[in-house]
Amino acid sequence: SDLDMVNYRYLVYSNVVQAVYQLLQGAEHLKITVDANLSPDVTYFCHYQSTTHPAEIELHYELTEVIKRIYQSNFVKAVLARQHEIILLDSAVYFLEQLDRIGAPDYRPTHQDVLRSRVPTAGINEIEFPYKQFTLRMVDVGGQRSEQRKWIHCFEMSGYNQLLNDGEQTVNRLKYSMYLFKRIVRNKCFSKRTAIILFLNKYDIFKERIEIFPLTICFKGYSGNNQVESSASYISDRFQSMVPPEMQSEKPVYSHFTNATDTRNIDRVFESCIDVVFKISMEKVGFM
Repeated sequence: SDLDMVNYRYLVYSNVVQAVYQLLQGAEHLKITVDANLSPDVTYFCHYQSTTHPAEIELHYELTEVIKRIYQSNFVKAVLARQHEIILLDSAVYFLEQLDRIGAPDYRPTHQDVLRSRVPTAGINEIEFPYKQFTLRMVDVGGQRSEQRKWIHCFEMSGYNQLLNDGEQTVNRLKYSMYLFKRIVRNKCFSKRTAIILFLNKYDIFKERIEIFPLTICFKGYSGNNQVESSASYISDRFQSMVPPEMQSEKPVYSHFTNATDTRNIDRVFESCIDVVFKISMEKVGFM
C-alpha cells in the first residue's frame, strides 16, 4: 500500500547508516587510514549512529551531506576495492549512489528500494495466502546462525568470496551454506520423499563478481573457466552432491538461480516451484 511504501523509508534510512558504519568498520579492519580532512565528519556520523535508534534515523540535510563526503572519499574507494574482505550490505553502493534522492525531504521509496532494503528476520514467521486455486503457507526463518538451526534453504551464491556475518570473519559464506544444506538434506526429520527446492540467490551480484574474483577463492580444486554459466553450474553441482547417492532418486533437489530484486525472475521461479509442490502432493496421495 502507499502507507507501507512511505514507512519503508525508515528502513532505507537505517540501511544507509548501517552501510556507512560498515565501511568505517571495514577501513579499521583493513587498516586503511581515513582522510584527515574527514575527521570531523566521521566523528559527527559515529556520534549520530551510536546515539540514535535504527527506527528513529532521519536523513536530514546535515547528516546526508556528511555521508556524501564520507562516501566520495579516497579511503572509502579503497575499502570498496576490497569489500569482499569485510562485512557490507549488498545494497550499500546502490543506496549510497542515490543519496540526493533518498535524502530529499519528500523521499518516497521506489519498489526497487524496497526490494533492496534489508531487515534481519528473527524467529519463525508464517504467512498464508491464496494462489490460483490453492492456499499456500510460507514459512520465513531467520538467516542468522543462531536462527538457522530452525532451518533455512535459500542460499546466496554471490557469497563465494565473502565472509560470514554475525561477528565471525573466518567462515566463507558459500561454504557455510553448503555445510548447512548438507545437514538439512540428511536430517531424519525430512522423509525420503521430501522434495527440496534450492534457491541459489543473488545471481546478478554473482555475475558481476565472477568477472573480478575467481571461483578458486572458495573452491581451490575448481579447474573450469571463469565464465558465469560454468561457474554457476559448478556451484549447483556441489550443492547437489550433498545429497547421498542412495537418496538422490527419492529426495530430488530442484535448483534455481534467482535474483530476488527482479520480480519477473521470481515470478517464473515461483510458478516452477508451485508445479513441483503440486506434483509431489499428488504423488503422496496416489493421484500420480
